[in-house]
Amino acid sequence: MTRNTMIKKILAPVVIGGTVLTGLVAGGSAYAAAPNTGSTTVTAPAPGAHNGPVHQWMKAHRKDARKQAVVIAATTIGITPQTLVADLKSGQSIAQVAVSNGKTAQDVIDALTTAAQARVAQGVTAGQLTQAQADAINAKAPARIAKLVNHVF
Repeated sequence: MTRNTMIKKILAPVVIGGTVLTGLVAGGSAYAAAPNTGSTTVTAPAPGAHNGPVHQWMKAHRKDARKQAVVIAATTIGITPQTLVADLKSGQSIAQVAVSNGKTAQDVIDALTTAAQARVAQGVTAGQLTQAQADAINAKAPARIAKLVNHVF
């Protein structure tokens, strides 16, 4: 498995809670129109649809966010991203890697949550997300990130 494939597999759900965004889209929440349309109307995608502006925003930022998540987790733990990926490939969770390096799982969760919230705030500032969408994402992010940090891949 290549490094990029491993990063995608490991951190796909982390970044800004990819699953959080999917849940918001599938849940039928109202979404602001995409910023490039020039429209300010609010639309609600059909239940199960994954074509709303939040999904588009997540898709556009997913790759960068995954890379950042690996770097943030590794930096918080005090190791290189390559070492983190190797440890994950060997069957450890991010939490186990953190503990074996003198950190706690909560240290990593807090760092990733802070980064995710900052990224969501950028989306709000850029007009890509509404504040209500950001609040919903930020409310669910810590639990989703905790689940990922404690997961063995």
